[in-house]
Amino acid sequence: MDKKNRMITFSALAVFIFSTVFFLKVNTSSALEAAVIDETELGMMCINQVITTAKEDEEHELDEEIQDDKETSENEQSVKKSDKKAEKDKAESDEAVPVSEDPLVIIYHTHSTESYMPYSESNYHREAEEGTVRDVGTVLEEELEKRGIKVIHDKTVHDRPSYNESYGRSLNTIQSLMKKYPTADYVIDLHRDAAASSAQEGKYIKIDGKRVAKFSLVVGRGNENYVELYAFAKKVSQASESVHDGFGGAIIEKEYRYNGFVSNKAILLEVGNNKNTIEEARASASYFAEAMANVIKGEKQ
Repeated sequence: MDKKNRMITFSALAVFIFSTVFFLKVNTSSALEAAVIDETELGMMCINQVITTAKEDEEHELDEEIQDDKETSENEQSVKKSDKKAEKDKAESDEAVPVSEDPLVIIYHTHSTESYMPYSESNYHREAEEGTVRDVGTVLEEELEKRGIKVIHDKTVHDRPSYNESYGRSLNTIQSLMKKYPTADYVIDLHRDAAASSAQEGKYIKIDGKRVAKFSLVVGRGNENYVELYAFAKKVSQASESVHDGFGGAIIEKEYRYNGFVSNKAILLEVGNNKNTIEEARASASYFAEAMANVIKGEKQ
């Protein structure tokens, strides 16, 4: 018999003895005459009452233990959530620390009017900014700035009035910008690709359940710094793959220059194609910014 059961038994016996004596003294005659409740029945009543009370106490203690465990669990979960939020806030704070006080990146657009779904007018070219590569460039700019990287985003329209002279006009723009901002040696000419006529939708990858446009990097073999351009494109593609499996962009080599000679860290970035939605392209720019920021911080810090 454990200690708790012994205490219950002793308590029951004590109550039995006390109650029996008290009952007989106070009402001896009626007890003997009526003979309705004898000493054994009275004792059992007392014992049952004690046992019932003990059970209620035990159940109450168990309820308190369950409540304490629940409160402890809730407190632990609250602490974990607070810790995770603190870690996230710290990470975001660390990302926002400026890598440099001067601009490091220039974003421009040789084919500035290239657009995405649903902006299909003029064979997916529009002068208004919304829905175009300039719109996507703004997302890339903002996401890089959030990570402490200063950006110059030029939105000059270069493919109007003549598409064929786009690269000549954009070359004048980028050379002027690089002269004005000599610290900005990361140069991004942001385009979109053209989908095959039979394509029903653009190329995409799903990240966290969201459709994100695929991207590619075009390297011109006609540049004297082709080797450096290819090496940098490969680094950016690998960094993108590190952001999410399958996000790393393909590297496409062509025989033209595409103004890549202006910097060893120049990239021609094609985000999606005209069958991708603008939302998919914006999402791609957001993830690409993370990869690009990792590359820049790795080189500058």
